[in-house]
Amino acid sequence: MSSFDQVDEFLMAKYRRHLEDVLCDGCLIGRLSTALGERSRIMPRLTRSIAEEDGGLVQSYEGILVLDDVWYRFACQLFVDRGGQRFLSDITAFDAIEWQAEVKVPA
Repeated sequence: MSSFDQVDEFLMAKYRRHLEDVLCDGCLIGRLSTALGERSRIMPRLTRSIAEEDGGLVQSYEGILVLDDVWYRFACQLFVDRGGQRFLSDITAFDAIEWQAEVKVPA
């Protein structure tokens, strides 16, 4: 199972959101929903934007997504149609790059 699939399952189980929606919203808005908690954030960078003849928009992003102290590097392409519907048209990278283990010791 890929990192993308694992994170998608985690998000569905914990927040009832798909990773595609989280990346689309996070890239287009520049931040994540507060419903994902304080330990979640996104740092997207727009690398390319092309206006289509039909009024749609294709945008490429790369960046970092942090969920519960695990950092993921991503690269994706989003398509936004003239009516505002959006979806991931391509995900070229999604890999965990950093995480921290925490052990709580009772006092």
